[in-house]
Amino acid sequence: LLSIKKILILRRNGFGDLIVTLPMIQSLKNKYPEAKITLVGSFRGKKLIPYIDTIDVFFIIPKGNKYIQTLKVCLSLRKEGFDLAFSAKAAPQKLMNLALWLTGAKKRIAYTDNHWSSILINSPRLYKRNKNQHNALSILKIISPKFKEIPNNIYPRINAKQNSITNFKDKVNLILEPNCFNLFISISNNRKTSILTNDNLCQILNRLHKQHNNLHIIIFYIHDDIYQAQELKKLLNSTSEIVTNQGMGHFLCLLDMVDALFIGDGGLMHLAAALNKNQLVLFAKTPVEEWGPISNKAKLLMDNNDINNIPKDVINKELNLIMNRTINT
Repeated sequence: LLSIKKILILRRNGFGDLIVTLPMIQSLKNKYPEAKITLVGSFRGKKLIPYIDTIDVFFIIPKGNKYIQTLKVCLSLRKEGFDLAFSAKAAPQKLMNLALWLTGAKKRIAYTDNHWSSILINSPRLYKRNKNQHNALSILKIISPKFKEIPNNIYPRINAKQNSITNFKDKVNLILEPNCFNLFISISNNRKTSILTNDNLCQILNRLHKQHNNLHIIIFYIHDDIYQAQELKKLLNSTSEIVTNQGMGHFLCLLDMVDALFIGDGGLMHLAAALNKNQLVLFAKTPVEEWGPISNKAKLLMDNNDINNIPKDVINKELNLIMNRTINT
């Protein structure tokens, strides 16, 4: 083993994509505890990166032409003299091959295929598409194909005890009800088929309130969904509080302090998993095997077309199990 001092990880895309890369980063941290880990990430993940303590240094690919911007950032890092550079993508990518080559890293590791750009990767991993394999496991196998599953000790984790999160506790306490079960829901989701209608939400939550009169709902929305949030609040029999995005530190603190989440699939479930929260996630269309939250505390229900088709009785039963389990711990 050469003495590995500097490791580069290249991963574009948003929050969920970043979180499924964390097992790989943690595994490298365990294997090379002395090495400095640098992440090159996208502007979409940039708000989250400062909260991930396994990353020592990060560079953001600015908005604009993704090819030009990615290659520019990687070229500027040549002088760093990286020992290892990884493309944290679960499949081969021409842009990543070129970008890794531009960094001048001694050992460049990525999934490759028969495209000419694969010759730029001097430690190739042969790519075989495996539909039932989790994205995070595919990425982890870039380090070593020996991994058959994601070990518990390298599950994605965001340290909720860091000051940049705990500083918001007083503010978040104003949103929560102290003697209630605080359930977080989000009515905003960039996947239209992963949003419950207000009518369905109201039926599910009012029934749950009948069974547990100490229920308090945190209704999260972004942008123009405020009207839908206000509408839902009127329909609910339980107490509720409407919140929107007030920065990543505040948001992570809020997620950490609620009792459980009831949400549609997306980046949010990965954040909740990284905070080790109880959650019920409703899936539509997104392949669960490849993209489910990496957590022992997530329960998933799915429909092939739209989460509004999932039977309310089934949802109610799962929410009850989560509430009883959380109250009893």
